[in-house]
Amino acid sequence: MFRKNVWLACAASVWFTAGPAASGVTPAAAAGGGETIVANDNTRAAGLISDGTLTLRLRAAAGLWRPEGADGPALSVDALGEISSSLTVPAPLIRVVEGTRIVVSIHNELASPLHVNGLCARDGSACAPLDVPSGETREARFTSGKAGTYHYWATTMGAPVPFRELAGGFIVDPPGQVEPDRVLVITEWSNLTPIQLGRIMTADDTGEAFLSADPRFVFVINGLSWPATERMTYRRGDRVRWRVINLSSQIHPMHLHGFYFDVLSQGDGLKDSVADPTRARRVVTQMLPSSGTMTLQWTPEREGNWLFHCHIMGHVSPMRRLSGPGGGHVDAGHTSAHGSHAAHDEAGGMAGMILGVTVLPSETGSHTRTVPERAPRKLTLTIQPGSGGRTEPAGGFVLTEGTTASTSEPASSPGPAIVLRRDEPVEITVVNRLQEATALHWHGMELDSFYDGVHNWSGISRQLAPMIEPGATFVVRFTPPRAGTFIYHTHLHDYVQLSSGMYGPLIVMNPGETFDPATDHVLVVGRRNITSEAANILQDPASVVLNGERAPRFSWKAGATHRVRLINITPDDIFNVSLETGNGLAQWTPIAKDGATVPDADAVSVPARQTIAVGETYDFTYVAANRRTVWFDVRTTSGKWQAQGEVIVK
Repeated sequence: MFRKNVWLACAASVWFTAGPAASGVTPAAAAGGGETIVANDNTRAAGLISDGTLTLRLRAAAGLWRPEGADGPALSVDALGEISSSLTVPAPLIRVVEGTRIVVSIHNELASPLHVNGLCARDGSACAPLDVPSGETREARFTSGKAGTYHYWATTMGAPVPFRELAGGFIVDPPGQVEPDRVLVITEWSNLTPIQLGRIMTADDTGEAFLSADPRFVFVINGLSWPATERMTYRRGDRVRWRVINLSSQIHPMHLHGFYFDVLSQGDGLKDSVADPTRARRVVTQMLPSSGTMTLQWTPEREGNWLFHCHIMGHVSPMRRLSGPGGGHVDAGHTSAHGSHAAHDEAGGMAGMILGVTVLPSETGSHTRTVPERAPRKLTLTIQPGSGGRTEPAGGFVLTEGTTASTSEPASSPGPAIVLRRDEPVEITVVNRLQEATALHWHGMELDSFYDGVHNWSGISRQLAPMIEPGATFVVRFTPPRAGTFIYHTHLHDYVQLSSGMYGPLIVMNPGETFDPATDHVLVVGRRNITSEAANILQDPASVVLNGERAPRFSWKAGATHRVRLINITPDDIFNVSLETGNGLAQWTPIAKDGATVPDADAVSVPARQTIAVGETYDFTYVAANRRTVWFDVRTTSGKWQAQGEVIVK
């Protein structure tokens, strides 16, 4: 029996290997004869409404879907569409006003029986599946239920969660005026069956079993993979509202470049819970579980090009492509070092579930950049090879004050903490002494687009940020508008670069405050020495590190209040990090998430355990009242031990 918790455990894994074309992948030129499946941008509600009743006639059939655009390879998949219309991925959008009667019929043109989930009133209760035998039609009649963001999905394989393309959004709007929004539906494709996937994900499976299965995955937003995904365009000052629906089997930490967003509601497809205004969270990265939904809102405050994407590397890596640079037959372990130069192509070295956002000037005119009243503090961040004796290129950082790069200091992997001050302008000269190009992203920082770190994308119009080539420099300028815990890291979706230590903490202090390492502690969870994608897939615990070490030791002062800054910048992982004592969990108090202060209602003492996804940061205070030994434990979400740091309180 395939277990749901096995599907949810997939979040930290990447499945794509070099070799022969995946099952079901057909070159576009040779695809021939199948019905064309159209990408659904979810801007049109399906069906017809008359006298308060929505009538929707659907069909399930097989066709050819090109997630990488019209010129990309075709996948032979099952999909849903309206009768006498094209099949679509994702499935047609059901969108009605609360209280609408809904009549949905589904004709099954597939060879297998179809089990349809989610066609019932939304009141938090589970729906009985609608079973549609092959060649037959079945009907569901119900009233919409409560306003919110939901979904429906079907399977011919008995999957316990949405898996593959037979899935779509179901939106119930409140009566009266509806705020404009966009619906973003995440789906996936794989050449695996649920049984194969279950075998691969069992705890006792081996690498040989994984490799023999040759699993491949494609993750998309509204039916398309970057760079074919839709470009969203807004004007500075607009209010942007998105409903994001995860109809894939995996968890996705969704990250917005350059801006914070407010999570207005979260749901599981059956129930949608509106956030309590006194506990609303402002974040730059939010975990979206399998079958989960969220409504978010943000305001584009600066012009330029930005990204919204999953922060799991395997879901946005060029290895995810079915064709072109980085896909199919390149070395999945280290594309940039081995000559494919996928990172230099027009897609910016990315693929998969990425959405591009362009912010134009406001209707009243272009934004005038504020010129700092004082000269910026100048720093130099030198990227240079490490000294680990590896055959793969290894990177690390040296930080110096001023504009002169260090010529003698050894590189730190991970990089040193860059400590800045709120409202104080800074100018960081990045010097690349590696033998390969790179790019640096200033994760969570509110800055001008050109400095955001996405090569060939960040910037305005034709003034786009370049790659930082070997021997080249790039000057980053910004003024941190808030204090908090942030990250700098390579934005090449390259396992070797990231796991060689090309990341570090970015700390912003309030004016008048001093960063004191005796009571202010940064704990960065990463992976080291990932030389191939297979190594990451197998999740070797020996690669998990805390501040670059497998078992670091810390000394903290007793009788003091300590600040713990927790960062996850692994390639793909979602971990549980806890502070353990000899008597169980310690207590700590949350104070910030992604650099933003948590609401007062949440700033209370709680057991010291936090689930943290890649791209998230959390800040806590911990009172070390007595002399004792405590431990930072890092475990998978299923409880498997990964790493530990010892803290001596004395």
